[in-house]
Formats: sequence, structure tokens, C-alpha cells
Amino acid sequence: MKKKFLFSILFSMLIYSTEANESLPVDVVSDSMQWDDENRIAFAIGNAEAIQGEKKLSADKLIVHLDKKKSNNEVILIEAIGNVIFETKEEIASGEKAKYDLVENNIIIQDNVKLEKNDNIMVGQLLEMDLETGVSEIKSKEENDRVKARFSSNKEIKDNE
Repeated sequence: MKKKFLFSILFSMLIYSTEANESLPVDVVSDSMQWDDENRIAFAIGNAEAIQGEKKLSADKLIVHLDKKKSNNEVILIEAIGNVIFETKEEIASGEKAKYDLVENNIIIQDNVKLEKNDNIMVGQLLEMDLETGVSEIKSKEENDRVKARFSSNKEIKDNE
């Protein structure tokens, strides 16, 4: 009975967030879900995905935080743990954990980070993506570690035209 009730609450729950002055729903799908009503937190566990428009965040586990100050279901933060992949129309970023701040419109991905855009690749330990401006910064965690980037050349394409 409790499982059925929990499933019906989560299934029927529409979660909203603000993006560029318009509200888009955030659809969360996973193998199982738990809901903490007092703290307004949903736990999506196993093959978890959160999709909002053209953005998709997937991981082993997602922790979805709703705004406690509002009675609607506005998502303010999504934490991702394990095998994290964040996709936009133009980029794919991966790592082991992430914090996606839907209010500030940015995401921070940590541990074994890889960012791919077109044929360009950047790797490091910490990635900060400002989704409003499109600026991404990749860093190492240790002072002596370095980040790496591979930029593809369009020379082949130009030579063939």
C-alpha cells in the first residue's frame, strides 16, 4: 500500500524550474524513488535521469531539492552521484558527482571529468559550466596536477571543400 501511494505521488508530481523567464517541467525517471515530504527532497535511485527541455542529467542516484519557501514544486538543485552525464544540445560532460543549480543556471561536476563539444575534449577533476553564458572552466584539484584539452582541426573539412 505504501509503495503504491508513494509511486502515485511521484508519478503525478510535476516539478518546475525557471529557465530564461519561462517555466519548464523537470521530468525525473529512475528504477525507484523516495520522497522526503518534510525536507521537500526526492531521491531517484538507479538509472536516474532528470530532463528539462534540451538538458539531461543522468546518474546512479539523483537527489532533487524543491524550493521549501514555495508551495509549488520548483526544483532548485539536483545532486547527482555516480556515473554522472550531463548533456545539452551542444555538449556532453561526465564525472562522478555533480551539483546542478537550476536557480543560478550552472552545474559543477567533479572527479574524472570529461567535457566534449563537437570533436573537442577537455579533461580534469573539476568542471564549472555557466549555462547562461556558455562559459566552462575545467580545473585540477591538486596544485601540481594539470588539465588537458584536445582541439580538433577543421583542416580536413576545408581541404575537401
